[in-house]
Amino acid sequence: MVTKKPINRFENKWYRTTILIIGWMLIVSLARDVWQIREGFGRIAEADRRLALEEARNISLKEKLQLVVTDEYKEKLIREKLNMQKAGEVLVVMPGKLASEAPITSEEGENTLPNWEKWWALIAN
Repeated sequence: MVTKKPINRFENKWYRTTILIIGWMLIVSLARDVWQIREGFGRIAEADRRLALEEARNISLKEKLQLVVTDEYKEKLIREKLNMQKAGEVLVVMPGKLASEAPITSEEGENTLPNWEKWWALIAN
């Protein structure tokens, strides 16, 4: 005859408590891992956004470099910034206010002053 050994109620609670604690530890650990993975995806998205911005900036800088290396740009820079000119060229600086003034005209739209008087007015001022 087989006799059953009575289960102690204290031992049964001990096993349940141990399994419950281990289960909660697993759930907390899993939740923490999911949260870290989610933060990792956020960092990846931010890095992709910054990469796209830097690639656009890189393309812009390459285009600017292609412009700067040309001889036309170098000549423009020399003329404007260094106030230099080619051999045989004469630099003429016109006053700003005279260049913006409109010529004197009559009601019909014709200039009333002869050409030599216009030149004399320009040189005298």
